[in-house]
Amino acid sequence: MRYRIRHRTSYRYASHVFESFNEVRLRPLAGGQQTLLDFDLLIEPPATVISFRDYYGNAVHDFGVAYLHDRLVIEATSDVVTHAEADEPLAGVPEGEDASPAIRELAGNEALADELAEFLGPSPYVPLADESATFAEAILAEDPDTSALAFLTRAADHVRARLEFRVGATTVESSVAEVLAGGSGVCQDFAHVLISLCRHAGLPARYASGYLGGVAVASASHAWVEAYVPPYGWLGVDATLGTPCTGRHVKLGVGRDYADVAVLRGTYKGGGGHAELEVEVTCETLGGLGPAPHLRGGDDEPTARLVAIQNLGAMRQFQRGAVLTQAMGGMTQTIWVDELPPPRAQLRPEDGPPSQQPQQQQQQQRREGDR
Repeated sequence: MRYRIRHRTSYRYASHVFESFNEVRLRPLAGGQQTLLDFDLLIEPPATVISFRDYYGNAVHDFGVAYLHDRLVIEATSDVVTHAEADEPLAGVPEGEDASPAIRELAGNEALADELAEFLGPSPYVPLADESATFAEAILAEDPDTSALAFLTRAADHVRARLEFRVGATTVESSVAEVLAGGSGVCQDFAHVLISLCRHAGLPARYASGYLGGVAVASASHAWVEAYVPPYGWLGVDATLGTPCTGRHVKLGVGRDYADVAVLRGTYKGGGGHAELEVEVTCETLGGLGPAPHLRGGDDEPTARLVAIQNLGAMRQFQRGAVLTQAMGGMTQTIWVDELPPPRAQLRPEDGPPSQQPQQQQQQQRREGDR
């Protein structure tokens, strides 16, 4: 499946802000089960963008806006191909096959526990508390000799049966215990609960952030779980939909939980301590591969967009006066800066500590027909 995905995030502040420093994880991963054909990132007001890979191999774009502004817009557009049809699993297990070890055997595998320790222990959003331990024990008691693959499938079914998908029932900070107590949540919550069940049982599990293809317009991105099941490797399971990950699942990044793959995080000074967040995600299903402006099978960042990704419409108001030339990696770029708002030279005591940008809860809604 081929999709063109546009993810637009807008912040509006009660008053002018300054010294805004942010990082985003909006560039889909390349390689493995999907191919990234093209990626654009637009920042308004204009900002210099630095690109790097985090500990888990996710693409991160870091930028700061030092001068006064009362809004911030980040828009990412991706052209990506997943290597499966919409109803076809992306990877893993031939139908009817299960060559995975017993879950008890896997839990006692010291080499695996050492190699994947970070996906077996507690993490910021998955503390492995008593509530989830009791839930996991009940699932294991149904079949103590179950295989790792069968446990993963059964645990996902239990999560989907226990939780109701309801936007607004939780927040981006909700704990696994709160989700279980409330009995409802969004895909971020479904993923965290399933991760906790897997880790309690000794099955390495990680959080996957991304998009769900075929959803024309949404107010957020999506999330699911990947568990390490020998001999198949990492297998994706969407507890929200109750299916293995298919050609509809476009992956942005992976980590221990949401904290490692937050779409955007940042701080700023000023703004009256209040910011309004608006998010829109659109997904267009494209027919066939066809030509793309920048065809890439590897992980290289688009060279022409590495130094500064700019919204030219926003720049026109600044195009009078002296010239600033920036150079990085052999690329030279000219920006007119005479009328850029002045940076804040120093902090005043009354400015107070930096405020956190509101974070985006991953709650992409299911389309009609999804169960």
